[in-house]
Amino acid sequence: MIYPWQQSQWQSLQSLYKQGRLPHALLFKGIKGTGKYDFACHLSHSLLCNQLDAQGQACGTCSACQLIEAGTHPDLLLLEPEAPDKAIKVDDVRELCHEMQLTSQYGGIKVAIINLADNMNVNAANSLLKTLEEPTADSLLILVSSKPHRLPVTIRSRCQSISFASPDSRASLDWLKSQGLNNPQLYLNLSYGSPLAALQLSENDGAEQRNTLINALIDSATNKPIVEHAEQLSKIHNENLLNWLYDWLTDLIHIQQGSELETLVHADKSKELNLIAGKISLKGLYLYMDQLNLIRRAQSIPMNAQLLWEDLLISWHQHIKL
Repeated sequence: MIYPWQQSQWQSLQSLYKQGRLPHALLFKGIKGTGKYDFACHLSHSLLCNQLDAQGQACGTCSACQLIEAGTHPDLLLLEPEAPDKAIKVDDVRELCHEMQLTSQYGGIKVAIINLADNMNVNAANSLLKTLEEPTADSLLILVSSKPHRLPVTIRSRCQSISFASPDSRASLDWLKSQGLNNPQLYLNLSYGSPLAALQLSENDGAEQRNTLINALIDSATNKPIVEHAEQLSKIHNENLLNWLYDWLTDLIHIQQGSELETLVHADKSKELNLIAGKISLKGLYLYMDQLNLIRRAQSIPMNAQLLWEDLLISWHQHIKL
């Protein structure tokens, strides 16, 4: 599927393809939730389809499309980490590169997609360099990354970058409403303007998870038990919670500086934010933010989530009392 906010990228690549100028390597970059991987799959399907329509879209019915649908097309290679927080291993990259060097079994183009490409470790990235430097004829390598700065410069410089920005707020809200999402503005705020991330959050009870965090902060500030809240938070995906906690602190700073409530990430919790903003100093907020940032930077290191949240809630209690 090509999402409404991806039309310009699609038209640009279709034009290059028709002119025979499609590069051998592409880097799809942009924040999480803009549909980069979906776009990569859609592009690869169109390149392998035997009966494209007038807009260059795959027909979905030819033999090539049926093989793609079954996940058995020999000229389409997919590689991604076992989990979002796992590394892409060097052996997997070597195997992909070997497959890319083989002749297309259907006499056309051979396409490889590496999703979450910034998860490649150093050895894996180095193994990819030779394929980028000496690409096989009639082949296309697509790297998909929400954190392209983590890729070595030697990799980035050998790919043509295609940027995927979040659509404007109105377009995102209209699309989310068309998907039947209730309270789309809240989910869009919590996903930093990424419509697909917002939709995924709604499917995973993101608003309820965010409320669990805020309830824990309010209760911890009023001398209520911390351990039970820490246990609840330890069962929720850490990255989302830590990001929302950072946004909570940023919202408090903005309120103290007189910003409009509509600009806040947690705007629907303005009553709670205003109450706390008058009970904590700006210095206390920045000190707590420093502590939080240290934890966020260390997320790749295994942590005991229960102890982490106990520490964060105790520290929060020390900075603020309602």
